[in-house]
Amino acid sequence: MKKTLLASILAMAAISAAAQVPAEYKVAPWHGFSRCAITYSFDDLCANQLPIAIPILDKYNVKASLNVVTDWVKPEEWASVREAGIRGHEIASHTISHPNLTEKSVEEFEREQSESKRILEEKTGLEVVTMVYPYCKTTHEDITAKYYIGARVCDERIEPHTPKEMMKISSRGVGPMFNFNSAEAFNKWVDQGAEAGGWCTFLIHGIDGDGGYSAIKSSDLEEHVKYVSGKPKDFWPATCAQVCKYIMERDALQITELPAKKGYKISVKCNASSSIAKLDEPVTISRQLPNSWKSAIIYENGKAKAPLAMCKDYQKSNKATTTTTTVILDVVPGNTYEIRKK
Repeated sequence: MKKTLLASILAMAAISAAAQVPAEYKVAPWHGFSRCAITYSFDDLCANQLPIAIPILDKYNVKASLNVVTDWVKPEEWASVREAGIRGHEIASHTISHPNLTEKSVEEFEREQSESKRILEEKTGLEVVTMVYPYCKTTHEDITAKYYIGARVCDERIEPHTPKEMMKISSRGVGPMFNFNSAEAFNKWVDQGAEAGGWCTFLIHGIDGDGGYSAIKSSDLEEHVKYVSGKPKDFWPATCAQVCKYIMERDALQITELPAKKGYKISVKCNASSSIAKLDEPVTISRQLPNSWKSAIIYENGKAKAPLAMCKDYQKSNKATTTTTTVILDVVPGNTYEIRKK
């Protein structure tokens, strides 16, 4: 536990140092100061993903990344794909025809990525900003980076809070082909992710014997998702796009604080930019309040909003007990905020 706490403190210190924030602020490694990000990455649009797996995730307000091979989508399926995207699930590219990209020419490699993105955005009306390499084989990551902010492979690693290569995001395959096919095993892996402060991505194909590769039972999926959703301090389940955006914004966050009549006015900017994705993912920060404040009210663009949390820390000495209050809130780059004494 002490090692985990120390690792968390060091991670926050490193992130806050990379970002440009005043000393009173801390930037959360993951949303809500959770310890681990989790992504459920579904490949190939297997038969039971939309009718069985997605409703399970919806039940627990967990969003998935649906990695679509555009040539494999039947005309009557596009409406369901779009509906899943509207409900908050990510629609991501899995190329046009699911080839081994290492066997393709540079021109074919680029077409598989650019055209799949174009088709998906045209069919759904949604942004498509991440992709998955068929068979987890890739080359020419510089081409991938022209169209996507992140791309997934499958080498079973838990990614650190800042991945070394955003065009090679790790994942772990599930099911009998990977000897990784029970809720107990899934829970154990994300617990390891929380200890590491990292990002766990599940690579999922078939559900309930639907003919998809290495199928898992929907009952195991639900038992695991229920476990994750019940521990928000430990886990942040999010799509690949959400996590990629969070990392980009978090590591380039700039906070400027000015005195205001009843507290502090905060300007939030992101020093990273992207022509591919709109960087609008809320980033969690905290600010230690002055000793005379018992609580605070948050305003976003002039409108009151509830903070994520108010935390009190009590420190005893021989003479007295000192109380420190910290407010935790989400901020979006480009917005302005006020923290006012309550």
